[in-house]
Amino acid sequence: MNKWIKTQILQNKHQEIVRLGFTLLEISIAMAMATFAMTYTYTMIADGLKYQKKGVQLANAVHLAKIKMAQVDSSTTMTSDTTKGPIPGFPGFEFVTEIKEEEMDLLKLAGGPDADKLRKKAPKDLLGDKDVGLSDLMKERGNKKSFETGGILKVFRIKVEISYPEGSKRETYTVETFRSTKY
Repeated sequence: MNKWIKTQILQNKHQEIVRLGFTLLEISIAMAMATFAMTYTYTMIADGLKYQKKGVQLANAVHLAKIKMAQVDSSTTMTSDTTKGPIPGFPGFEFVTEIKEEEMDLLKLAGGPDADKLRKKAPKDLLGDKDVGLSDLMKERGNKKSFETGGILKVFRIKVEISYPEGSKRETYTVETFRSTKY
């Protein structure tokens, strides 16, 4: 060792003890902080991987639902039917396609939950509050029901459900649309 360092150490021994390292308490606190930081980081990485897998599964379900809906939409004839089964190439994925014929009331559709209030506020005829005989004309032609409701349309309700495994349970992605019976 250098002569000057030796003299400094000797002088310091007489004056006070020189710290040459960390205490056990400081090392324990530093290790605990490092352990906490590493645990938090690894947890965040694991959660990120889990959410990435969920995102891929959902993206696959959306893509498969689009394909199924396009298959149904491309058919030239449509009848009320329910089909289901596994999806080839996607293990654990299953589909349910449900087609139902139903009547849709346009006034209820436009008014939503307040359709009854809207029906009461509806004008007597299409020209406003003046009774110019349009109501009577519509009744004579036999369209009373459609005049009071705003129009009844016959439609097919098309519903596609894609279910897929998500850990120990199953998730479902659903898409729904309507198609006129007269197309």
